[in-house]
Amino acid sequence: MTIEFGIFDHLDQRKDESLADTYADRLRFIEAAEAAGFRNYHLAEHHGTPLGMAPSPNVFLSAVAANTSKIRFGPLVYVAPAYSPLRLLEEICMLDNLSMGRLEFGLGRGVSPIEIKYYGLDPSETVAMLIEADEIIASGLTSDTLTFHGKHYHYDNVPLTIGSLQKPIPMWSAARSPEGLELASIRGMHSVSLGSIDMVKAVSASYRECWEKNRDKRLEGVPTSPFIGAYRLIYVNEDESKAREIGESAFDDWCWKLEKLWKENDLVIPFLTMLGSFDIASDCGMLVCGTPDQVIEKLKYQVDETGINYLALQIAFGNLGHAEEMRSLERIGRKVMPALKSS
Repeated sequence: MTIEFGIFDHLDQRKDESLADTYADRLRFIEAAEAAGFRNYHLAEHHGTPLGMAPSPNVFLSAVAANTSKIRFGPLVYVAPAYSPLRLLEEICMLDNLSMGRLEFGLGRGVSPIEIKYYGLDPSETVAMLIEADEIIASGLTSDTLTFHGKHYHYDNVPLTIGSLQKPIPMWSAARSPEGLELASIRGMHSVSLGSIDMVKAVSASYRECWEKNRDKRLEGVPTSPFIGAYRLIYVNEDESKAREIGESAFDDWCWKLEKLWKENDLVIPFLTMLGSFDIASDCGMLVCGTPDQVIEKLKYQVDETGINYLALQIAFGNLGHAEEMRSLERIGRKVMPALKSS
């Protein structure tokens, strides 16, 4: 089985560093990831939290487009209810053209009800809003005009003067529910799931079943076979004790950002049982830290156990700092990726 690699990024806030420097460092990091052979750069979208410093993903990704030439990129996912679907459709088409056809994206309702409320939205309505937005964008990417009437959005014969360069634009799903996997398979989306090894195994198997079942329902031009992958935090160091020390500190800092809004609002964050500590996250497979050989062994096990063909790796996170994340990236590109691709 051929394994491909992507970068996943929350673009979390760094203490004692200007945001301008964080952006500049991250662009250099993405350039290095492109040189190392990563296929994709996936960017999360968050609002009002130190977990995510890219509340407008398309602004940052325009800079990514200008600073790279090969790596494909896009939000995983756009928080669809926070947008006017028409405006988002137009920006998707712009970004696809600006990048010469390198955009790949996903749509979601937003995992955090707290962040959704900042936009004056009712979290109980966001699933319905996502369904309508998905239909609008799917229709708009294949049409010259847009007409749609739903509960949340209404458009009458809107001229779509900007089309996408790719036809169709590849899409990604982070769904885990049977309904979400079914829709993603019909749309021909690639899939990435998070969670424990057992959870990834179950979701991946379900998606392969959906993909085969819906083969005759998909539109022309979508992938003939999808990437089915897992999201993992990862840190690699040549020294085992330093891998533990530095990796645990970075993980704890990232978890503080992840949990901040939820704790302040007396809510329990999803998947907390898998992220409760460095050891818990490592044991379930969500976090992979160690020497190159240790990381190769751990990831090989996950690939063999789950049958995935894609790894979305979060290499820059927490308090690693630019120099340390670049060293980890270099080790992954030079040692880990070749070993997994040749296995």
